[in-house]
Amino acid sequence: MGVERDRIISFVREMKPKDHLIFLYSNLEDKHFVLFTYLKTGLERGEATAYVASQETPQQVKRAMQEYGIDVKRYESAGALKVIDYKDWYIIGGGFDPAVTLDHWKGLVEESKKRKFTGLRVLGEMSCFFDNEIVEDLMNYENSFKKSAMPIMTICAYDRSLFTRQAAGYDPTEVLIGLLAAHSTAIIMAPVEGVVKTI
Repeated sequence: MGVERDRIISFVREMKPKDHLIFLYSNLEDKHFVLFTYLKTGLERGEATAYVASQETPQQVKRAMQEYGIDVKRYESAGALKVIDYKDWYIIGGGFDPAVTLDHWKGLVEESKKRKFTGLRVLGEMSCFFDNEIVEDLMNYENSFKKSAMPIMTICAYDRSLFTRQAAGYDPTEVLIGLLAAHSTAIIMAPVEGVVKTI
């Protein structure tokens, strides 16, 4: 597992603009390890970063970042780090409009350029779409994001348990396969039953 972790960390550190990665994990330790390494690398290189939280609250994310060694207050004060509640980014006022969310990302791109950051790394926890039962909207959004080809490095983070739910209205395996197709790269920290052979 040590060699595998080294390969994953090397990859997320060296992501390039327009990389759109899907990350599947099975516990908070793995999630924090990969996502915080990804963000910390960008912050240390003078890049702007943004984290949209939904599985955890923004406050929980900030505490975990601080424990990981990220100086949250300093980077927030410099405008280099934003930790955002999904209700202010994805599902606003109880509804989701992919065009609005895409405009948010475009706004961050322009802001990072104006403030002379060397790049922009973003990530989103995507569990809110499953919790709010708008998985079809999620699929459309992920494909729209891919087509937009914005000059940002992006990780979309999914807890693997989302794809074992017996949810009404969609097949979890088909959703996962569709999401994999909507991203340029996939990192899976643990196998997903019934799907791993398809990847």
